[in-house]
Amino acid sequence: MTVYNVTERLAKEMIASPEVQGVVQCSCAQCLDDILAIALNHLPARYVSTDQGGTYVKADYMHPQWQSDVLAELIRAAEVVGRQPHHGLLTGERV
Repeated sequence: MTVYNVTERLAKEMIASPEVQGVVQCSCAQCLDDILAIALNHLPARYVSTDQGGTYVKADYMHPQWQSDVLAELIRAAEVVGRQPHHGLLTGERV
């Protein structure tokens, strides 16, 4: 049995959007994972166990307010990570 969080999948897709990428200061794997973790901790989890369930939840996310909520959390998280990254930027290294 496979269970997955549709919110996580959608956030992973939306992190590549121009709105989020305009705020992301570093696109290394650590920073992107930190952004996702922070954003997902502020968004409701929507778990499903079938593709049909995933399709239903994705249809809910087509509502502009849901998309706006996910986008806003990703942008907020990118700003947080940009202020305090957890990788080599502290040594002056740019990734």
